[in-house]
Amino acid sequence: MNDTNPTDPTKLERLAALLRDDGIDAEKMDAGQIAQYLKDHKVDMSGSQKRFGAVLKKAKARQSLESARERRLKAVEKAKAVLSCGLGAADTVREKVRAMIKNLGQHDPDQAQVYAREFEKATPEDLAVLEEDLTLLEMEASEDDKGDSQNPG
Repeated sequence: MNDTNPTDPTKLERLAALLRDDGIDAEKMDAGQIAQYLKDHKVDMSGSQKRFGAVLKKAKARQSLESARERRLKAVEKAKAVLSCGLGAADTVREKVRAMIKNLGQHDPDQAQVYAREFEKATPEDLAVLEEDLTLLEMEASEDDKGDSQNPG
């Protein structure tokens, strides 16, 4: 328990009273003048400075945690928005890839079967790769068809 009476002035209050008694306006003094004044009057502020430093450090840590929490919440909201949009997009990509595999099956059933197996176990990222591969195959096939029609053998 604290043995001091709640009506007893704190060190800071005593210092303020001492400054007023001396007729000094502490707000007009710079840090060096205040330090010299405290030294001249043998006022030890090291304990108060340590406590203030600890309080300041704790406040900065709390502010940093709050900032990190806000960033995390924003990231979660952004991820939820992307996922909600992405789920519809994934279904669209899935349908597109399915149609591309079906189309490939008309020209090259063996290769279409390989892609169909990959399609069954594909993640959304895999679907994007499958779509790219199948698009390239379609482009190659269309170029081959154009080449064959231009150079009838």
